[in-house]
Amino acid sequence: MADETIGRQHQELIAFLTSSSDMRKTARSSVNAGLWAGGGAFAGAFMFGPLGGLAGGIAGSLAGFLKGDEYDGAVQAIVKLEEERRKVLIDEVTQVLITAGAAANALQMDGGFTTALRDFAQQDAVRDGVWRACLHSMDSS
Repeated sequence: MADETIGRQHQELIAFLTSSSDMRKTARSSVNAGLWAGGGAFAGAFMFGPLGGLAGGIAGSLAGFLKGDEYDGAVQAIVKLEEERRKVLIDEVTQVLITAGAAANALQMDGGFTTALRDFAQQDAVRDGVWRACLHSMDSS
């Protein structure tokens, strides 16, 4: 039963991250980094041929990385977390929500986790806490 709840909450977290306007802003940063890489490759190839395209692509990727933020396919990495790391992530996000005022028993109900995420993510501290939990889940190995 607990494994089912963790799995459901993980899916709800992923849905929230993909539909969150803040997450969309982050995704746009990722697209921007891709445009830098593509633009650099095109410019290099146009001016110096195939080797220029290679060098331009590398330079553009570096520029995009330096201009970008922490987004590095974070949602995809979170989707692929193994079961134990998912549990740690959900536990940390749950703690962030409870600290913000969410009722622990409401988080266990169908849709309760999503509702709490939407309601409490209005607070900067909650968004920061959820983001830190996501980064922590990807860092811990």
